[in-house]
Parts: sequence; structure tokens; C-alpha cells
Amino acid sequence: MRRKLKTFRSVIARWQALPLGLWLLVALAAISARSESAPPPPLKTAAAVRLLSPAAAAQQRPVQLSGTLLLVTRHRDALVLRDETDSIYVELNHVIGNSRRPGDRLEVTGVTDAGGFAPMVRATRLTWIGTGPLPRPRPTTIADLGAGGFDAAWVELEGIVRSCRPTPWDPFAVPRPGEVAPANRVAPPGSGAESWTITLAQGSDRLVVQLRDRVAPEQLIDAKVTLRGVVFNVHNANRQFVRANVQVAQAGMITIATPPPPDPFALPFQPIDEILRFTPTGFTGHRIRVRGVVTAQQPGRTLWLQAGERGLRVATDQAGAILPGDVVEVVGFADHGGYAPHLNDAIFRQVAPGAPPVPLVLDTPEKIAGQDSNLVQIEATLDEVRPTAEGWLLALDWNGTRVDALLPRGAGEPPGARWEPGSRVRATGICQPGQANFLPPSGLWVADRMQLFLRSPQDLTVLRAAPWLTTRRALAIAVTLTAVILVALVVVSVLARRKIAQREEARTLAEVEFAAMLAERNRLAREIHDTIAQELNAVSMQMELAKNSAKHGAVEEIMAHLVTAHGIVRSCLAEVRESIWDMRSHVLEKNDLLGALRAVAEQMSAGLGCTIRTHVSGKPRRLAPLIEHHLLRIGQEAVANALKHAQAHVIDLEISFEAARILLVVRDDGRGFDPAAERAVGHFGLQGMQERVEQMGGELRIRRGENGGTSVEVAAKFLPA
Repeated sequence: MRRKLKTFRSVIARWQALPLGLWLLVALAAISARSESAPPPPLKTAAAVRLLSPAAAAQQRPVQLSGTLLLVTRHRDALVLRDETDSIYVELNHVIGNSRRPGDRLEVTGVTDAGGFAPMVRATRLTWIGTGPLPRPRPTTIADLGAGGFDAAWVELEGIVRSCRPTPWDPFAVPRPGEVAPANRVAPPGSGAESWTITLAQGSDRLVVQLRDRVAPEQLIDAKVTLRGVVFNVHNANRQFVRANVQVAQAGMITIATPPPPDPFALPFQPIDEILRFTPTGFTGHRIRVRGVVTAQQPGRTLWLQAGERGLRVATDQAGAILPGDVVEVVGFADHGGYAPHLNDAIFRQVAPGAPPVPLVLDTPEKIAGQDSNLVQIEATLDEVRPTAEGWLLALDWNGTRVDALLPRGAGEPPGARWEPGSRVRATGICQPGQANFLPPSGLWVADRMQLFLRSPQDLTVLRAAPWLTTRRALAIAVTLTAVILVALVVVSVLARRKIAQREEARTLAEVEFAAMLAERNRLAREIHDTIAQELNAVSMQMELAKNSAKHGAVEEIMAHLVTAHGIVRSCLAEVRESIWDMRSHVLEKNDLLGALRAVAEQMSAGLGCTIRTHVSGKPRRLAPLIEHHLLRIGQEAVANALKHAQAHVIDLEISFEAARILLVVRDDGRGFDPAAERAVGHFGLQGMQERVEQMGGELRIRRGENGGTSVEVAAKFLPA
């Protein structure tokens, strides 16, 4: 205990010994840490909130505002508040009742939010602090609102009311994320809640105004008014401005400066061809009254009139069908149309029925300019008929000018095959001059293009059916012929290639056949030379010996030679018979290669005093018949040459069976010969041996020994039987 107390006293003494500057630094650090942990001060003005960037407003900075209520939104879950600096949109966390009115003084506590277009406030607490007058609004124009900086602004506008239509309450209110739409967002039946959509005009500028109060439309339409309201901007998903509208909370915020006429149909008549003509006082912007004959109608949308040689397009949402030829009176607002003036936001009444109007026949494009919205008729060639989203579009060739005629959906279906491209037709419809690519900056604008609005399929009459050979059919025929020609060329090409291939194959077969015949001739020549010729040669030699013996009277020797010759002849006949069957030596059928060679050699050397010696190395085995046959004939030729030309006394036959090849050697002790000289004189035996070796894919070597004699060596690849 004493030790702890002593330690505590020493720490206090050290702190007391610190200098005053260090104490100040410690205090400042503590104050800074406290300020960093404390929340930022709340924003006190609407202007301060509107100056925030979207990222800064999304950080939910605290807000404390007090100001005047300008407007409660339609679903009563948001309001617009104005203080001494600016106006701000405030979204509530609950639906407020009907007790709050414009002019109430409110205190709002909440946080900032980026909003969909401009910074806003999300309220957490709303307190009523009293009632006062509305602030003075900011005078502006419809054109100024297009700048996009008036979001939630309290403004004052003047203009002429063009239309006033009821707007039904939304039966499916869209709640905020995570919130369920309460039932009181929808106006209950019989509650008397009303909403009106007003179109306000300032010259050629238009503005949509929403009024949530009772109103008499006949008291506003065509009246010059001054209104006060709150600006709400329409924006896209990228926070980009689209257009502005104004919401008015009470009917009392609309002041009528010039009331409309009590009976619009009591206005003086104005000729159709004098609408928007020059006057020193300019155009009033108020409604005018015209009279004309109906030429066409789209119920609830458009009405076309004709007075004299002029036509007029009237936009009206008034229900009720009228017939072409009826005389009507129309009251509406004159606006600049595509080429000629139109009447918009109009009402009409029928005066008297009448006969269908007669269209004006146009023969040249120069007459288009004076026939806007008039009923006209042309004769043209039908080039194309195709469906579109609006109806059936017909492309007409009118004296070299393209005219598009539209049969709208609901007006009837085209008669199919009768409207065939290439037909000569008479088209009757409402003239709509087209806009040129270049409009003059001033002066006269002459329209040289036209569209026709067809009222029904009966407005197109076929004067002359399309010729059978139309452009489309000619193109189809040309395409078909081209396709047929291409197919024919392909077929001819394929057949020609096939014929060439057949001829090439036939030529190849002929060459193969000729080569086979030539090879067979050579083979037969070799066979005859190696068998019959050799054996006949042996017979000749025996007969020669018998002849010599006969000179000396040696009968026994003669008989021996004759017997040998007779045996050779019999053997030759037997082998010829065997060759006729399969051209295979009968000797190989009874013996192996070495035995066959020995038998042939002994037969050929019989009575000549020549010794035949044989030798085998390696493991003896049968070879392919063709290999054995060629080796037998080569060996037979070599033995015959040794007996006939070399006069050999000893002939050695050696066969060596190796791993991948067989080696045949025929060696004699005769006088020898020069192989090159023998080939030069065309010795058929050597040529036959060479050809047989080439057919086996082997090697042939003929060498003359140093001490005389000849060695014939044949090496061939080993092919088992």
C-alpha cells in the first residue's frame, strides 16, 4: 500500500513539473480529438442543401430548417418548403393529413439525400410552428424553365390556358423502397378530391400545369391567367433534365386576367385561308371559330375540313362520329403546322348534313403547296405495299415523284391481290405536304413533296391491273434463270470433271494394262528362255554328243545321250504343262529353293562332266512363291551360262538365310566373261536376270574371279511364304 501511494505521488510530481507550453499542446490535442468525433453541425438553410454535390448530399448530413409550406404532394408523403434563401423538396417518413395548407410555418429536422435530380431532405421530424403569408414568387417564363435550375422553385407565370382535362388519381401508388403504399394514398370514391392537367401557352411555348383542386374548365380554357406554383422537373435515370412542369396547390393560386368568351361558338367566323395571315397587331393566341365541310375524321383524334379550295387539320379529343360532307363549326387554337396552320385543342358541333365532298384533282407536283389538309386525287403507279406500325404504307410513283399513301389501322384491310405493284391506280386522300431537306431562312417556302392519308380502302381504285411481267416478276424470273444457269454450269462442270476423271482412269487402266501386258510378255520371254530354251539347249547338247559318238561308232554312248535328251524333253513337256496352269515351276512344288536349284543344275549338267556343289547357311525357310520363282530362274540362268559359255567343271550353289534378306551365289570355275561386254551386245539372259531382281527389289552383282570363273550374287529382302 505504501509502495502504491509513493508511485502515485511521483507521477503527480512529474506532471506538475511539465512546462506550460506542453500543457497547452496536450489540451489542444484533446479538443481536436473531441471535435473529430463530434458530428458536423446541421445545415440551416435550403440554399446550403442545394449547393451540395450528389455525393456530399448522399452522406446524410444533418439538417434543421424552418420555413413556409408551399405544396404538399399528391400522395401527401412529401412537401416543398421555402425559407429566406431558397426552396427545397422534403420527403416525409409518414403520410400527413389534410390539415396542412400552403402558408403554414414548419420546422423540419432530417438528413440530406442526393435525390433523383437535385439535392433534397429526408425528414425525421416535422413541427408546426404557426401560419403566415406565402412568400413572393419569382416571375418567370416557360422558356426560362427549360434551363433546368428551377427545381422546387416558387414561381409565377402568365399565359393562355389551352386545355383543362381531369386527371384521375393513381390507383396504384408507387411506394418508396422498403415501404408499403398505405390505402389513403388513393382518393376514395366520393371524396371530392380532384386533379386537373392544364396546358399553358406563351406564344409557341407550352407548359403542363397540375392543379389539385376543384375547377370549372369552361372558366379557364382560352382565358389569360396568372398562376403561382412549384416547379417539378422531369428527369431520366442518369439525373439528366427532360422537361419542367408546375404544380399548383389551390385554385386560388390561378388569377384570371382575361376571361374566355361565355359562348365560344359566338366568336366571329374566320375564313380558313386567312388563319395566321399577317396583321399589324400580330396573333392573339386565343381561340378562333371556323366553318367547313368534313372531308375525313379519326374519332377522338383528328378532323379535316374543307372550305372552298382550302383544307384545315383539326386536333380534337371530342367524341362523336361525323360523316364526310357534314357541315361543322370548330373552335380551336391556331398553331403552325408542317406546312399550313392547324387548329389544336379544338371543339366542334355539327351544323347540317351534306353530300360527300369532291376531291381536287392534282396533275403536277407544283400544285401541292396550296393543298395542305385538303382532299385531293391523283393517278399514279403502285410501286409497293407493306405493313407498318401505323397501318399500310403504299409507295406511289406520281409522274416521277414519290408519294407515300397511308391507310391507318382500323380503316380497313387492303384487298390483297388487287393492290399489286405495277398497277395504275387512282388515289384519293388528305394531302399532307412533306418538309424539304432545306427550308429558306425567309420568304416563300414551296413544298414539293406529298403524303396522302387514305380514309378507307375505297380511296384507292385500280384503273389498270399490273402487267403480268412486272418488275418484281421480271426480277424473280431473272434470279430464277440465273440460279438455273448456275446450277446447269455446276452440273456440266461436275459431269465434265467426272468425264475427264473417267477418261483419266481409263487411260491409267490402259497404261496399267499395257504395262501388265508388257510385263507379262517379258515374263513369258524370261520363262521361255529360262525353261524351254534352256532345256532345248540341253537337248541340243545331248544330241550333239550323240552325233559325235555316232561318228566313232560308240552305240552305247549314243544311247546314253539319247536317253538323257529324251528325259530332258519329257521334263520340259511336264514343266510346260505346269506353267500353263500357274506358271510356277513344278520343281519348287516338290523341293525347297536349294533342292530345286540342285535338281535343275544336275539335270542341265548331266553327261557334261560338271560337278554341282551346294551349301546352305542360316536357318532354311520357305519364301514367298514369287521370290522363290525368281531366284530359281536366276540360278538356272547362271548355271546354264556356266555350262554353255564358261565350260565350267565345278559349279557352287550357295544360299544364305539372313535375318532380313536372302543371298544366292552361283560360282563356277570356267573361263569367265566380261559382264559389261555381254550387256552391251544385248545378252537376253543377263537382261532377264536384271529384270527379275528389280521386280524383287533386290541387288544383282556379277563378278569375274581373279583366277577365272564367274560369280553371280543376288540379294533380296526376306519375304516369308
